[in-house]
Amino acid sequence: MEYTELSDYPLPSGRVTEWTVRVPDDAWVADERRLSHTHLAHARRATEAGDAWYSEWIGTAFLIEHRFDAEVLARALQRWYARHEVFRSTLVSGVKDGQFRRRTAPADAVVAESRLVGDRLSSTAVYEHIDEHFNTTVSPLRWPHCVAVTVEPQDNPDSFLFVFAADHTVMDAYTQVFAIDEVIALYESELTGEPDELPSFGSYIDFSEAERHRAEQVEAGDPAVAAWAQFFNDHVKTAVTQPDRMPAFPRQNTQHGSATAADLTSSTHQASLSTWILDADHTEKFHRACKAAGVNMQAGVYAALSIAAYRHTGRSGVRFINPIHTRTASRWAGSAGWFVDIVPVHLDPGEARTFLDALGAVAASSAKYQTDSTTPYSTVADVLDDPATEHAPQFVVSYIDMRTAPGAQHWARRRARVLRSATRQADEVYLWINRVPSGTNISARFPSGPAGNPMSDFITTLTGVLREVAAIGDTTFAAPVPAAAQEDIS
Repeated sequence: MEYTELSDYPLPSGRVTEWTVRVPDDAWVADERRLSHTHLAHARRATEAGDAWYSEWIGTAFLIEHRFDAEVLARALQRWYARHEVFRSTLVSGVKDGQFRRRTAPADAVVAESRLVGDRLSSTAVYEHIDEHFNTTVSPLRWPHCVAVTVEPQDNPDSFLFVFAADHTVMDAYTQVFAIDEVIALYESELTGEPDELPSFGSYIDFSEAERHRAEQVEAGDPAVAAWAQFFNDHVKTAVTQPDRMPAFPRQNTQHGSATAADLTSSTHQASLSTWILDADHTEKFHRACKAAGVNMQAGVYAALSIAAYRHTGRSGVRFINPIHTRTASRWAGSAGWFVDIVPVHLDPGEARTFLDALGAVAASSAKYQTDSTTPYSTVADVLDDPATEHAPQFVVSYIDMRTAPGAQHWARRRARVLRSATRQADEVYLWINRVPSGTNISARFPSGPAGNPMSDFITTLTGVLREVAAIGDTTFAAPVPAAAQEDIS
């Protein structure tokens, strides 16, 4: 399972249909439960952007391995919306006070609708239509917040492609993943008349209200507030390559002017990259090397990041922001919603000069700012008097082991892939590293043009470190001498 932009997905040619849902105007009911802090900030940003809001969605593409039946799919989509209250909720802005208020519709009020786009579209035309449709339709300010498109391939009547896109306020990466099995189960249930056997769960709207209530209790002495304050103060430890309190991608050399990414970019959108860095066999070998040293694979990936940073900048310490899920109770496990927060990470291998020697120190330092506090970062930012909180995260790294996710063993056959829209040009760098049954892949977005070249080089270096460990069980912080160079030396 890769995490890429739609342009990287091999779309088929065929018959294209748009899918959406409708609710009668009189079915909407005022809902006093508040938006989460993240949802609120997102809605405000969209309001400020106005007509400029474009290409801000996440989604998933996968095959449904059954004949296409429009009536069956319509019923399945209605049940999908019925299962997730957040799909049936939206917001309105107060005319007088400008505040957002929630409205929610009952499950039985939702009706699925479709519109035929074309019978025999080329794969290029399929991509262009879906991309523009998602880019212009999905918004935190306009319901529905999740829409879909089906593609019936001309050469395979026994399956069809289902692609959906949603605003982040109703969906996160876990929702993107478990929706694959969920939608297929609902379609099969409607097709066969058999029960779907899907579990029930709580509502993200209830979670959001509970989070807002929790935030009202936060004071300066909260452990999360103290942890973030210390993290920002500790920026001096990596100031040579990451001088800002909110860490950005490590600089290779700060002696040659202060050109920004905006000065060097060649596109209105960020660059995007997705590649397999380890196959299944080498992933297992890398994991065994970590396990033998008493740590998990995440610590191993972090150690590899530290080595890559050293080879990239000459400094092994590196700071970044790590996104985490907030599904802290079992009742949220299958809920659609934006269950995401961020935590600070500082990798400090100390005096270690090999991968194995660095594992313990990296594992310990990466947990330095972790607490049991459920306080969201948005609340921390409100409490802290620190200019760092005025900036969005600039360097974000995520590692997830997705092998036990529902349906993971079928992803390759179903051509499943989680998607993100293209992102407008910005300085930030995001790395998503995912372990799946077929191996380990990395997805990234970063400044385009010359400003992004160091990032491309960094990913190449990181890939080399991981493969060195997989091959021989260890590696050094210094880059290994190529075999040809060794022959020249001898």
